[in-house]
Amino acid sequence: MIKIKHLLLLVLFCSLSSSVFAQKGARISGTITSDAEGPLIMVNITERSSDNRIINHCATDFEGNFSMVVKNTSNELEITYIGYKTQRLKIGSRTVFNVKMVEDNVLDDVVITAKQVQRSGGLDILEREMTHATQKISMEDMEGLSFSSVDQALQGQIAGLDVVFNSGDVGSGTQMRLRGSATLEGNAQPLIVVDDNILQVDVSSFDFESATDESFAELLMVNTEDIAEIEVLKDAASCAVYGSQGANGVIKIKTKRGKRGPTRVNFSYKFKDKWTPSGINLLNGDDYTMLIKQALFNQNQSAVVVPELNYDKTFPEYENYNNNTDWVDAVSKHGYSNDYNLNISGGGEKATFRVSGGYSNETGQVIGQYLQRFTSRLALDYYVSSRIKVIADFSFSYTKQRKNTNSPLYDSQLMMPNMSIYKQDIYGNNTDEYYAMLDTENKNVLESALNGQKNPIAVARLAEYHTENYSITPQITLEYNLLGLEDDETQLKYRGMVNLSAGTSSGTVYMPSALSMDNWTSSEKNKSQADDSKSLYFTTRHQFIFTPYLGHKDHFLTMNAQFQLETGSGNSQNSTAVGLPTGNISSSTIGAKLGGSGTTKWESRKISFVWDAHYSYKSKYALRLAVRGEGLTSMGDDRKWIAFPSVSARWNIIDEDWMEWARPVVSMLSLRPGWGMDGEAPQENKTFNSYSTFKHGDTDLSYLGMAAFQMDGIRLTDLSCSRKSEWNIGSDFGFFNGKLTGAFNYYSGTTKDQIVRQYKIPSPTGYSSLAYKNSGSIRNSGWELNFNLNNIKVAKDFSISAYFNVGKNYNEILELEDAYLEERNGKYDAPENGKYLPRIQIGNPGGSIYGFRYKGVYRYSYKNWEKAISEDAAGRNGTCPIVRDADGNVVFNADGTPKKMALFFDNEELTTYNRYEFRGGDAIYEDVNHDGTINQLDIVYLGNSNPKAQGGFGFTFRYKKWTLRTNFTYRYDVDVVNNARMNFENMTTFNNQSKAVNWRWRKEGDITEVPRAVYGSGNTYNYLGSDRYVEDASYVRLSYVQLSYSFEPEWLKKVGLSSLNVYASADNVCFWTKYTGLDPEVACGGGGIAYDNSKTPRSRSYTLSLSVGF
Repeated sequence: MIKIKHLLLLVLFCSLSSSVFAQKGARISGTITSDAEGPLIMVNITERSSDNRIINHCATDFEGNFSMVVKNTSNELEITYIGYKTQRLKIGSRTVFNVKMVEDNVLDDVVITAKQVQRSGGLDILEREMTHATQKISMEDMEGLSFSSVDQALQGQIAGLDVVFNSGDVGSGTQMRLRGSATLEGNAQPLIVVDDNILQVDVSSFDFESATDESFAELLMVNTEDIAEIEVLKDAASCAVYGSQGANGVIKIKTKRGKRGPTRVNFSYKFKDKWTPSGINLLNGDDYTMLIKQALFNQNQSAVVVPELNYDKTFPEYENYNNNTDWVDAVSKHGYSNDYNLNISGGGEKATFRVSGGYSNETGQVIGQYLQRFTSRLALDYYVSSRIKVIADFSFSYTKQRKNTNSPLYDSQLMMPNMSIYKQDIYGNNTDEYYAMLDTENKNVLESALNGQKNPIAVARLAEYHTENYSITPQITLEYNLLGLEDDETQLKYRGMVNLSAGTSSGTVYMPSALSMDNWTSSEKNKSQADDSKSLYFTTRHQFIFTPYLGHKDHFLTMNAQFQLETGSGNSQNSTAVGLPTGNISSSTIGAKLGGSGTTKWESRKISFVWDAHYSYKSKYALRLAVRGEGLTSMGDDRKWIAFPSVSARWNIIDEDWMEWARPVVSMLSLRPGWGMDGEAPQENKTFNSYSTFKHGDTDLSYLGMAAFQMDGIRLTDLSCSRKSEWNIGSDFGFFNGKLTGAFNYYSGTTKDQIVRQYKIPSPTGYSSLAYKNSGSIRNSGWELNFNLNNIKVAKDFSISAYFNVGKNYNEILELEDAYLEERNGKYDAPENGKYLPRIQIGNPGGSIYGFRYKGVYRYSYKNWEKAISEDAAGRNGTCPIVRDADGNVVFNADGTPKKMALFFDNEELTTYNRYEFRGGDAIYEDVNHDGTINQLDIVYLGNSNPKAQGGFGFTFRYKKWTLRTNFTYRYDVDVVNNARMNFENMTTFNNQSKAVNWRWRKEGDITEVPRAVYGSGNTYNYLGSDRYVEDASYVRLSYVQLSYSFEPEWLKKVGLSSLNVYASADNVCFWTKYTGLDPEVACGGGGIAYDNSKTPRSRSYTLSLSVGF
């Protein structure tokens, strides 16, 4: 009996084992292809059980191959791919599945309800319910145009955004101001956000407050070919969720991602040829030498012998000073750029992807400049299930650039035109050696003045200035739908993100000995400098988005709770070496005299919490509430935490029943009130103690001759970020079913506790200043208008689109501490040629210009006052340096002679300054108070460098497959100090001058607007800061014209292409202005004033582009 039982158990076990063995898994593989596409990528392959449950799944690779382990060979394989028929195959004993997909040409009728949804602060909101002041542009409208960075593409596109090119040099970038500037000394550039992550800045190598705006271009390392759209957040209600970084507005960049469908390959190429527009008309060698001789004579009415000006053949250097050299032409050239971009995209039901790579090389229109840039970006979206989605992003950029150590164009304009570029032999033939003025022991006046001046052509070619920048940013995001998935279900989504941003930058400068005629003990001989910095930023963000179902679709509520942690760290080093033994090794670390070295290290942390809620009723009324609280290490311990609230609403008036009569014409009419608070924190961390070290033997700062260190400044325990409170009232409108759309916004915002730098403090503290301090308030108010005409059909196959935008901002300084005003404004103790009074005036805008009023040139000297008075009485120009009262009557002395007009500043501290009496040929300045003396009391407000209005407009014409696009930009009523004109018309130095000085005053009775030539800036006051050089730089510019053609798809299919587009465009075609400088587009400098210092003007160019899709 027992044996029978054991036998039955053995049989049962064997049968079960046989059953299990029959159903065990196996590895299968194969290739999925199609006739049209060949191997298919991201095809979704699932193992399905008899009850249609998904047991396992995988996707094909780039070559259409797949491999997976099936759980049960009795199950089926389901193969799905968008655009192709689904196939279902038995597995059985098969291990290889080579499947050819069949296109699904018959699609079932579907009903599509389109709703434009916009992501705002982590919430997905219907576009018609948006309560904020924002504006978007699509990069599809700019395909084929050659923009080197994002900021250039924005010029003239966004109402209220003022974009100004810094110069025409390679990589110079732009200056951007959104709704004016809310600071006098801090960062005024908008915040850049790429795919919801802030574009990080290495603060050890870049300081927003002190650096030039050219450096900002280095931050914009996003390839414009990878950008899908750009959204600009304007009002504080929309920027409040960015807290202490949102005061200047936010530019959100959304990059392109893969779409479900067959794999697509796209390649584009752009070629650009660019050149510098014609510049200042300068004197030739003959006119120059005549001018300088006259200027030297006028300083003391005696001739000065300068052999370099006399064309004396017995002079040993005669051949080197017997020329008519066009230095500007020698330093200028045509610049070229080549841009190559390749991207591959596609995906199936489980995943989508896009990978791209771009390479560009560019040379400048000034010798010695080039830029190479490589960018790469990967975007992967993987749907684990209907509830879980994993998003992976990776970007890399590398930039290598050669810059000029100086400003070659400006330096070339200054050079003596009778001097040769190359050293010449006794026959006047050029040699291979660059010429530089000899460093003689017994220098004449010219040699003394120009001692150390370098040959700008030699500097541009021989001086080495190289920079390299690397940036790598991996990011992973997880989205998990915890609750319902449908609109009629309560939804709860978790979105978690981890982002790492690492960057390095380095720079080297080498000045070879050939550039200096000094002896080998000079610090300029074989000089090498090097610097490098590294930065690492880590950001993690966790969001819960809760969208309850309120029982009826008329009510919609969604809320976002967010926590974010940001940390940053970095370091930098720099060193200088002089007197390198050879130019073949230019490193600053080799054996040479150490000229200096330094190192810095920094860390930062920020924690923030955000609560954001949006409610709407029938999509007619909407309310948005948000608050951000944050704490950051760049603020003092006593003010570490700060909150930024906002509230905004929207009323879609067109949805009211009583507006039904207007709906055939009016498609949208809404009202958007909003209020919010944001701020701007200092970029540098001065809330901790910082120190400087000093090497052994540094007698000034060492301790008993030993190495030492000292604290750099007082720890700022009470420092906070600035706070801007702004309200905005806006309206969105649309007509004729969206054919004409637009928006209007009126705003007013006040920034309090603005951050000022180097705030002076009493010396008993042991320090002279605080690095930062909160002081004063500024108000910006204005309005913006933009509208779009969308694809209006004029005739068959012909349509027109257009856009227009305008922004007007008024800036006003409301309050500043007296101590800061006194220090910042300083004392105008003595007149100084070429300088404007640095002045901040309560009630006036930042960027205001103060100086004298220029009234012309004195026709006669004082000795001819009787003739001058008689001619003046006869109605002829009889100007003479004599005093007149407010009614224009001559003021006489007791002896019956007219009182002399003089320049004199009454200051007891001035012991060497003498009274200057004006002479014939001198500049006339208005004696505002008619006291007979030109001094600080005659300085008045002259203008402002903030434009009263700016914007852009453009047209797009389409005829069949042809498209013509135009873009215009403009600025209205903006004042610029034309320093270039001042430098090339002052006639007080040995620098070359403009041909305008040929109309200068030369003798008694000359009538002209150009004063006399006098060598030495202390011998005359003919170019004091005055309205003579303050010009209206209003302009309208035709920024680009582009013609493109798209080839017919039917023809392209025959050659295996999916798309082919060709483009031809002209950039910076022309402009209309009254400004006399090279280009009226001048960025603001110190104090918010725009100084035109004759930088390389914005280039003109043409671009040829090709885009191919496979």
